[in-house]
This record gives sequence, C-alpha cells and structure tokens, in this order.
Amino acid sequence: MSVPQLMVANCPRCGKVFQKNLRNQCSDCSHSLDSILLSSLEFLRRNHRSTNEQLSAATGVTNEQLHVWIKEGKLVLSDYPNLYYSCTICAKPIRQQKLCPECAFRINRDIRELKERDHSFQTLRREKQKASVGGFQILERLSGV
Repeated sequence: MSVPQLMVANCPRCGKVFQKNLRNQCSDCSHSLDSILLSSLEFLRRNHRSTNEQLSAATGVTNEQLHVWIKEGKLVLSDYPNLYYSCTICAKPIRQQKLCPECAFRINRDIRELKERDHSFQTLRREKQKASVGGFQILERLSGV
C-alpha cells in the first residue's frame, strides 16, 4: 500500500510552506498580489497616462512585478501608453518584442557576419581538401576533368 505524497514547497516570496499550486506561491501571497494588481488597475483606470514610476510610487508595486504582469498579459500596453518594460539585453525601455531595435539590429548583423565567415571558411576548406588529396575523384572523372 503506497502512501500519497504531499506536493509542498516553500513560497518564493515569504518562505512559508504551502501545497503546490499553479501560481507557485502560498495563498497569503497570492491574495496580496491580487489586491496589489487590483489597486494598480484601479489607479491606471483613473490615470491611464501614468508611467511605471508613477504607478510604482502610488501603489507600491515594484518595477519587476509590473514587468511580470505585462509579460503575463495582466496589464495590456495598448491600453496604457506610458507603461513599458525593459529590453532583455540593454534594459532600454520598450513596448513590444523582447529586444530594442538597436540590439536586434546588432544581433542580426553579427549573425550575418558569422554566416559570411563560415561560408568563406567552408569554400577554403573544400579547396584545401581537393589540393591535398592525391589521384582523382569520381566526380572529376564524371565531369571530364
């Protein structure tokens, strides 16, 4: 007879032991986050042009929590024109994608350069292999060389 195991963990916010759930936090922290979210949404309804800093000062929510809510879709940026989140690389404020245009351009340029270097390296390697191999190859025989 097997004993059912309880799926418990420590809450990442307060450290209390709780039974695991989808939110991965204890019920007290879930309720407090919900109340902070509701107060933030209420503040944004009254002041829809407020910035991250103004919202944080008025409700006490951290910028990190705002970014989490934006990424989870609980705060829709199209409804609030002055809210933003940070670029993954340089932390510049952005409103869409994960990277700012400058970082995205730099990464794409680096990828293109690596592909060009790899392509030139591959052709050089093939030429070197042909020169080092003695005799003839089947391809050369078929092509009439």
